[in-house]
Amino acid sequence: MGLDEYDRKRDFRRTPEPRGRRAQRKRRVAAAGGQFVVQQHAARRMHWDFRLELDGVLKSWAVPKGPSLVAGERRMAVQTEDHPLEYAGFEGVIPKGEYGGGTVVVWDRGIWQPIGDPHAGLAEGKLDFTLAGEKLRGRWHLVRLRPRDGERSPSWLLIKSRDAEARPASAGEIVATEPASVLTGRDLAQVARDADREWSSRSGERGGAPVPAPDDPEGVPGAKRGPLPRRLEPQLATLVAAAPDGDAWIHEIKLDGYRLLGRIEEGDVRLVSRNGRDWTDRFPALVEALRGFPAESALLDGEAVVLDPEGRSSFQALQAALGRAGSAAGVRLVVFDCLYLDGFDLRDAPLVERKRVLRARLARGPAGAPLGYSDHLRGQGPAFFGAACATGVEGIVSKRAEARHRPGRSRDWQKVKCSQRQEFVVVGWTDPGGARVGLGALLLGAHDAEGALRYCGKVGTGFDDATLSALRARLARLERPRPAVAGAPRMRGAHWVEPELVAEVSYTEWTREGRVRHPVYLGLREDKPAAEVRIERPQAVAGAADGPASSGTGGERRRTRDAGADVREVAGVRLSTPERIYYPELGLTKRDVALYYEAMAERALPGLAHRPLTLLRCPEGVEGECFYQKHANESVPEAVARVRVREGREPYAMVTDLASLVSLVQIGALELHVWGARADRLDRPDLVVFDLDPDPSVPWERVRETAAALRVYLEGLGLVAFARVTGGKGVHVVVPIERRSSWEEVRGFSRAVALELVRAAPGQFTAHMSKARRAGKIYVDWVRNTVEATAIASYSLRARPGAPVALPVGWDELASLAGPLRESPREAQRRLARPDPWADFEAARRPLTRAILRRVGAETS
Repeated sequence: MGLDEYDRKRDFRRTPEPRGRRAQRKRRVAAAGGQFVVQQHAARRMHWDFRLELDGVLKSWAVPKGPSLVAGERRMAVQTEDHPLEYAGFEGVIPKGEYGGGTVVVWDRGIWQPIGDPHAGLAEGKLDFTLAGEKLRGRWHLVRLRPRDGERSPSWLLIKSRDAEARPASAGEIVATEPASVLTGRDLAQVARDADREWSSRSGERGGAPVPAPDDPEGVPGAKRGPLPRRLEPQLATLVAAAPDGDAWIHEIKLDGYRLLGRIEEGDVRLVSRNGRDWTDRFPALVEALRGFPAESALLDGEAVVLDPEGRSSFQALQAALGRAGSAAGVRLVVFDCLYLDGFDLRDAPLVERKRVLRARLARGPAGAPLGYSDHLRGQGPAFFGAACATGVEGIVSKRAEARHRPGRSRDWQKVKCSQRQEFVVVGWTDPGGARVGLGALLLGAHDAEGALRYCGKVGTGFDDATLSALRARLARLERPRPAVAGAPRMRGAHWVEPELVAEVSYTEWTREGRVRHPVYLGLREDKPAAEVRIERPQAVAGAADGPASSGTGGERRRTRDAGADVREVAGVRLSTPERIYYPELGLTKRDVALYYEAMAERALPGLAHRPLTLLRCPEGVEGECFYQKHANESVPEAVARVRVREGREPYAMVTDLASLVSLVQIGALELHVWGARADRLDRPDLVVFDLDPDPSVPWERVRETAAALRVYLEGLGLVAFARVTGGKGVHVVVPIERRSSWEEVRGFSRAVALELVRAAPGQFTAHMSKARRAGKIYVDWVRNTVEATAIASYSLRARPGAPVALPVGWDELASLAGPLRESPREAQRRLARPDPWADFEAARRPLTRAILRRVGAETS
């Protein structure tokens, strides 16, 4: 449909709406979706505008009654003209007399993903999709109605699917129960009253003090009058393992190009690289575009990029563009921050305010210029990361929405990568072999935590002949007799160079020797100084949703490590042989396991601490000898507490804090199995665990459905159940109970429930341990609810290939799993950015009353 109709209907001298400008995005990007927005619009008639990003525009429908969360409820949706992507952030008042005059609020915003080909769906009149917004979630449909005679705009129906995100009609209309803007928290009346974005060219149209236009820096909180800074150190992002969640953060697509600061001063434009080099002459088209930027003076922060055929920024395509004659053809500058504008220093202003002014000012610029705006989503970090990775981009950058500009690297900006890649210092090359020209491979290095340059391996793929010859000529001028890097191996045909050039390389993983595996050369990074290249390791996201990630559990401060650092102490525990490989398939070492538990302590310790443990120890790793250990003999470190469960018997090991947990890692305890009672009342269990253990022939769907059915049964008894995937093929259904019942009562209850399942479907379930009686069935293991029996602890690793983790999950997530969940420690660590699915575990404790025992037919004394 394009944006011609959008532009034709609006007078941009009078309306504050953004000017129509189609984004440079290719058709295939649509398969992974994009942003969606719902805007409540009090025009001549109240309605809600439902918009989906597709092909560089917002496809739009007017929904008179607004969307409904009631499954099957049909809401009329009249298709309207396409809107520009910039419209997704528009909230304010369109002056009366203009097209669509009235108040607009951003009622909901998030990510949408089509189910199937969205172009085919639109053409055929049935578009299926999912939404991950702040108010609207789950699966939806748009269904086109047959056109009526004289109908100018196609009519559709917006319908909510029947899923976990639907809600009953008795809950009320969500447009009435949640009227506030997701951007500002205001409702329609407050926006109309404030009118802080209304603008008109006619003087005297509105009384009182003049309200600054949306792109006027004078109205930005924290803006200060001052001179244009002569030099500026850019703000940098810290690599983390998972995207932070919560409304304190905004999230942008991570761009794959050259970082540039654009300095505009009375018509003079300078482009400066991240390391302070003047690159004005390298990007003549960008200089010309910035001359057209509507400002007398400005300091803009962005990235020079080239889009590949899929619409993604590509560093290799950028390298190719810069290498062609008439360099920089096809290069765009995507701007994500405005630090100075027309006499006002904005560095102390909140980031979202700087971006608001930037977006509005860019909208006034000339159409077709190679300048773009880096849009963002507020909140929903994990969902945004998943949707971004599905498109094949490098990753995302998460930024504190209200933060001021901070030079250098900090946790106010955090980057999460979809794939492994980083910069390395080129420390040498090897001679070519066979018919290869130029060189065989580049030798790589990076600085560790102490600043030492360490050898990291070599890369021999990703080059063409022209690149090989050009690199050889450039490196020959830097040759030196001895390596500048620590740990350099002796190799035939190696040439060493001064550590000045920086290469970007993708790879699959690090080896235990600190070398990259399966590296691929992507290009030289001329914008990054070699001295700043560090070995990057994703940092734990602790408390990322609300504040700085600094404090841990029990007063322990969570530390973050560089991958190349020689870490031998975690939580005050000295690790012997920290490089010992525990999981060869992943290259996970003793140190890696200790750092995993350090990161997960806040989630893991509440369910693990102060309970007797049975350990599965593998001192030489999972491929060595493994054995179970119940009692804490002299082989267990003194930092691990002891608890005696019977007189005359050796005590059990017990974790009390992070240090004792790391001490167990030190002796190769890979699996941690906990009692169902705490040490201070070993005679009063506080957990009931049903272990659903399927025969290999049982499909996963039956296990998943059995867990859900068992939950419903237990809720009918007045109990609350939680789900845990075990890292294998089974599921634990865990019931927190008050410490009033005896072991005999808990044993009788769990056995009775298991037998009830068997009686209801004897062909599907068994309550007997015998392997011969399990064929084709799910073994409902109730025996874990007896004295000295144990169950795997939440967040414990399993001593199996791939290092799967036993993970608490929400019931909605369990229902959505297509198969058993076997997340590695690194994947599990990303869950720290999500809400804890067991956050209400302690509050959910209920007594196992005699009435409940009678209802299930449990025998009690």
